[in-house]
Amino acid sequence: MELEYIPDVGHYSPLIIMSPITPKKAEPLYKAIQDVILDSGETLHIHTLPLISPVNDCRLSTQISDEDIGAVLIEKTKNHFTWKLTRQSWEFSLELLQVFTEPDCSGYQYLDDTLAVPVIISTYYRQW
Repeated sequence: MELEYIPDVGHYSPLIIMSPITPKKAEPLYKAIQDVILDSGETLHIHTLPLISPVNDCRLSTQISDEDIGAVLIEKTKNHFTWKLTRQSWEFSLELLQVFTEPDCSGYQYLDDTLAVPVIISTYYRQW
């Protein structure tokens, strides 16, 4: 599954997209977020997961925050992001991701509703 930052795609931009997701790929991503972020409270470097292929060295690291900030660009980089959500919002994002572990799932989903760069999961390969 590719992890890609797309800075300009018309009215959808910018965005970070993980695609194409399948149930076989959604399950380990779901488990990694649950185990690393929610259970241990540690940072998860999504771009280093074996199921992820970063496009143009896109990097996405996660953190539990006191407020929902969303995915923000790390200073002096062009596609390295820190995705900061509260524990409650991470739990909600996991619920949204869990749908993609089902065999007949199709489509895409925004994984948070912050005003930062949206993180999207999609069963479709980049069709923007």
